[in-house]
Amino acid sequence: MADFVLVAGARLGSWAWDDVVPHLVAAGQDALPLTLSGLAEGRGEPVGQQTHVQDIVDEIERRNLREVVLVGHSYSGIPVGQAAERIGDRLARVVFVDAGVPADGEPFVAAWPDGGAAMTATIAENGGFWPVAAAAH
Repeated sequence: MADFVLVAGARLGSWAWDDVVPHLVAAGQDALPLTLSGLAEGRGEPVGQQTHVQDIVDEIERRNLREVVLVGHSYSGIPVGQAAERIGDRLARVVFVDAGVPADGEPFVAAWPDGGAAMTATIAENGGFWPVAAAAH
């Protein structure tokens, strides 16, 4: 049996996995969906990427998980990839779902069409933080 740790993207919370969790449980797996600090219901809390990596590592260690399948969606592929390095022999595999796949020494936005120039400028304009998405009308 594996411990699936499901990490949603930057604009989502653990609820993004609500349709997935029952299928994993029905297949006899454990499923732990996570909301990263500062996102979804924790929005507004100023955190960075390393906080997100630590969120993942801390939850795995706190629950003493083994045979971990880390699943990262969208932005969370980056902290999931970094957390995978930190959890050592607890890791069974990493799954990237429509995610940014980390490349050593490359920023998350490097694979974007403009090389991330527009987002890099936006982050700089926001004091080094990814901007909060505007509310839908």
